[in-house]
Amino acid sequence: MVYRNSFVRPPRETTAAVLAAAVALVLAACSGSDTPSVRADDMARADRAAVAQGGTLRWAVDALPTTLNAFQADAGPATTLVDEALLPTLFTLDAQGRATADPDYVQSAEQVAGSPQTVLYTLNPKATWSDGKPLGLADFVGQWHALSGADPAFAAAGAAHADGYDSIAQVTAGAKPHQVKVVFAHPYAPWRSLFTPLYPAAATASPQAFTAGLKSTLTADSGPFTLKGAPGEDGQKTLTVTRNPHWWGDRAKLDSVAFTAVNPGDAAAALASHQVDIADLSRAADDSGDTPDATSGTAVLSAAAPGYLALAFNGGAGLLADPQVRRAVADAVDRQALADAVLKPLGLPAVPLGNHLLMSDQQGYQDDAAALGASAANAAKLLDAAGWRLGAHSDAASGAAIRANGAKPLSLTLLTRTGSARDVTLARLLTAQLAKVGIGVTAKPVAEADFFTKHIAAGDFDLALVNWPASPFPIADEAGFFAKPQVNQDGSLSVGQNLSATGTDEIDQLLARAAAAGTPADATRLTNEADIRIWQEAPSLPLFQSPELVGLRAGVRNAGAFGFATPRFQDIGFAAGKG
Repeated sequence: MVYRNSFVRPPRETTAAVLAAAVALVLAACSGSDTPSVRADDMARADRAAVAQGGTLRWAVDALPTTLNAFQADAGPATTLVDEALLPTLFTLDAQGRATADPDYVQSAEQVAGSPQTVLYTLNPKATWSDGKPLGLADFVGQWHALSGADPAFAAAGAAHADGYDSIAQVTAGAKPHQVKVVFAHPYAPWRSLFTPLYPAAATASPQAFTAGLKSTLTADSGPFTLKGAPGEDGQKTLTVTRNPHWWGDRAKLDSVAFTAVNPGDAAAALASHQVDIADLSRAADDSGDTPDATSGTAVLSAAAPGYLALAFNGGAGLLADPQVRRAVADAVDRQALADAVLKPLGLPAVPLGNHLLMSDQQGYQDDAAALGASAANAAKLLDAAGWRLGAHSDAASGAAIRANGAKPLSLTLLTRTGSARDVTLARLLTAQLAKVGIGVTAKPVAEADFFTKHIAAGDFDLALVNWPASPFPIADEAGFFAKPQVNQDGSLSVGQNLSATGTDEIDQLLARAAAAGTPADATRLTNEADIRIWQEAPSLPLFQSPELVGLRAGVRNAGAFGFATPRFQDIGFAAGKG
């Protein structure tokens, strides 16, 4: 948890009339849209028959995983990637984030009752752990116990509480062999997000086993690949997984995958010099402001990433604690100009993102940006009404007139990442756009290592360019980003995951109703209603979906820019004559 001592004035509630008008605007804006669509994925696809048997794929990662427990606070992208090769994924995702039961592990998984909500899993009887034990009830019970928050010893040891597990009332055996029945205490719509990855019962037998015990090893694995050694063993910057000889599904094409730690700034060079076969070049594009060049024998694949760039507002302290000022800043930003500046040079559709919770390539996406006025004229009206007037103040660097409220100038700092050409470009554009309505902006570049820990988490910013994660299960994974902060007994503010430190009871209630919705359609409708309120509260301003740029050596197959999709590791390999 992040704690702030700043007093937060209660946010202004939205009236029913204003809400109705906003909904009407949003629906009108959604009809007849001819904006270009983003590309959900970009893959070097091939049938399994066209993929050669054997070889080692060298997969670049920013850093080796510091834990193999995906539910630990320090779990990063490398943890998720490695776990997908080693552990059961009960539901796999396609490029749009749609979940489908994985037949290698689950013959069926369906909700069989609504009151109480009951889900019945029928497991594949061939599915076993590397120690020979079948996947079964004990694994489900152990994971539920470890992640539900019911046992404080797990939290004390560093295990993160995971949404959804606290909604479960009981986990029991089904009526038939290989069946697990999960009964919920209250409805939980995104139940497909649970028990993935699934850990063996031995890994959840104690808090220590689940935390320290999963730092560098697994008690057992159950994927097309098996773990060979610990991350960085013998001083090497690799973690290697090898083909699982006991795997019951389609045999892995590769002999092994070597996840190799490569500094993001060196990824393109490592690919060009054939040190790695696949590398995410998105960070290199951020730093350079352009698409990394494909060299001989390589290609750069591009798609929309499962995440977006946002302009975050500090609503917990300073000038942006006033929601009128936040909305004015949001209205004054020309998001299309920002998207054009960053995405067009990458050859990607320059489409501003219209939702805080759903990406444009996800099912149910709705552009809710019309909930804001989104014009400089509207921004000026909001600032006038809030008491910010143009007068004697001016920006020291540009000489542009700056609004003031009494003797206080409307000057904001914009936190950016040192070394990012993208951030430099956006800071320049934002400064010019906000200057048109009398808002002064000073860019403050900081080292990436300090960006979150010393500035965002500490509330030491006004505006910040933040890479926001997205999820195929947004109401399970993203609600905390917008949850209303709670005031502690000592007056400090407990914001949890809410970096902007502002929210409303109404948003919380809508997200809670979405999580408990009886049908996917109802969950999507409530999610979008919550998003409209979020736009009006203006804790942040979505700019555009982040680009995913992946460099791939010639001959690599069934890999690339995955988007939301789950990699099917057993199908990845090299074309004949490669590797």
